[in-house]
Amino acid sequence: MKTVGQIIRAARQQRSFSVEQLSHLTKIDAKYIDAIESDHYFNLPSETFAKGFIRNLSQRLGLNPDELVAIYRRDYRQPDRARKTRSHPKISIPGISSQVLPFFLGGIVFIIYLIFQFRAILTPPKLEISRPASASVLVSPIEIEGNTAIDATVYVNEDTQVKPDSTGHFLARINLPVGQTILEIKSINRFSRTSSQNISVTIISK
Repeated sequence: MKTVGQIIRAARQQRSFSVEQLSHLTKIDAKYIDAIESDHYFNLPSETFAKGFIRNLSQRLGLNPDELVAIYRRDYRQPDRARKTRSHPKISIPGISSQVLPFFLGGIVFIIYLIFQFRAILTPPKLEISRPASASVLVSPIEIEGNTAIDATVYVNEDTQVKPDSTGHFLARINLPVGQTILEIKSINRFSRTSSQNISVTIISK
């Protein structure tokens, strides 16, 4: 049965992404993506981060995050496998007993998680339009293509709505009247944060 690393590498290569491109899309350091694809989990900060990275990569590559995390748990917890993680020395923090330490570390992880969540709430989604270019002369109907956050919804001129795929790519086709038109393209995420662009195009025929 394939490992998490083999599945992620195959999906990345199928989409023709380099490790650096996938790192840019997911904001995960390329060295951690290499570690996951090589099943070298001991190179990751912690098991919690490993699961988070696997979920993020799975969503970007159109894979099932829960299935890959389950495979990761299966392999990670088998000490006799060649992919066995290195044993780490016990952490000792002065003034904190070994019984309290797990709760202390769990609290730190939870705080980090909250910081990432608040960042997601406050940050508007990215919105990159690959076509049409501004000042284009086109024939209706036209196609609007670009990339945004995977949890966002894209609106064109308020009346056309499209959801991006699992990589954030979106494509909309609309009819426009002859003449000059301003396209108002908005991306709104689940926290109602908005990014927008206005693109001027000229329609010469339908």
